[in-house]
Amino acid sequence: MDKKKMIFNEKKFEAAVLYMLSRSPNATIEGKKKLAKLLYFADFNYFEAFEKPFTGATYKALPMGPVPQELEQTLANLEKSEITIKKKKTGLPNDTVVFVLKTDSKEKVDILSDEEKKVLDKVIDDYGKFNGKMLEDITHSEAPYNAVALGEHMPYELSFYRGKTMEELIGK
Repeated sequence: MDKKKMIFNEKKFEAAVLYMLSRSPNATIEGKKKLAKLLYFADFNYFEAFEKPFTGATYKALPMGPVPQELEQTLANLEKSEITIKKKKTGLPNDTVVFVLKTDSKEKVDILSDEEKKVLDKVIDDYGKFNGKMLEDITHSEAPYNAVALGEHMPYELSFYRGKTMEELIGK
């Protein structure tokens, strides 16, 4: 697929964030790094399974792993009414950012297909228990991250080189 044809779907991206929050313990995800990696797994698993984009977000290979370039703006939009963003003291130089779902997001997530929800469920089930550093390490071992230089766009087509089974991508 020509990357020029990849179109970012802001509503699907927002819905993916809200859906993952709704499926996480206490409707909370701790860490921007963790959220970025969960979105990466959702987008790249979906593309590998169905050979079409889910959100169409643009992922860059950064030192701490893949980051969707649309994440900051999306979080700012969602913070207006759907989520709360808090800081949690960690004893480290930087506090952890905590994302909390504050409204019933059913209306916004209704745009997600059953296939998309299945992929998101699988991502939360498989990776939701890990912290950002653990997810960073996992993404650093994957072909999409390793095939490009730091700072470069990670083409979705590289998902096919991860060698995952359909069950690993979307479950049963």
